[in-house]
Amino acid sequence: MQCILPFLIKYSYLGIFAALGLGILGLPIPDETLMALAGFLAFKGQLSYPNAVLAAFAGTICGISIGYLLGRGFGHPFLEKYSAKLRINPEHLHKTEGWYSKYGKFAIFIGYFIPGVRHLTAVFAGIAVMPYKAFATYAFAGGFLWTVTFVTMGYYLGEKWKLVYTYSYHYILPFAIVAIVIFLLINFLITNNRKYNGNT
Repeated sequence: MQCILPFLIKYSYLGIFAALGLGILGLPIPDETLMALAGFLAFKGQLSYPNAVLAAFAGTICGISIGYLLGRGFGHPFLEKYSAKLRINPEHLHKTEGWYSKYGKFAIFIGYFIPGVRHLTAVFAGIAVMPYKAFATYAFAGGFLWTVTFVTMGYYLGEKWKLVYTYSYHYILPFAIVAIVIFLLINFLITNNRKYNGNT
């Protein structure tokens, strides 16, 4: 965390863009902490808040699009081969694969907020040959919500920006869990309704 501050001060918006893009691809970069710090620097007047959000969002969609292209171009063998180098937990790999096979588009949208998932959903979307337009719709919407959330948290936390994980655990994670439960419930109701209509 200590090296992030001078890095952002030196490279500003370009640093935010590059770091978020590489973080989404799986490099060991503390994405949420970086965005919270960017928000804090906006609070201090050293960065523009809209530009910080824009740089974070641009880096995010660039990184996740590259992940999609890698999955589509090289498939599952690529993921298995390079997961160790990208520090992707094999357990997360298999869990995300199973979750994605069931919930697809929803996993792309909400996966940013779930540790160990956001690095993988784009690759699985590419492996599944999801049309890029459909992928981008959910990936970009989720990425925008994710970046705005954490840059804004850093901005409003101010000097307490380092508490972003505490606040995330108390507010963001419960929100993600509630969203998942609602989605599962809706999916269950739709599936049962189709079965009922099919039997009548």
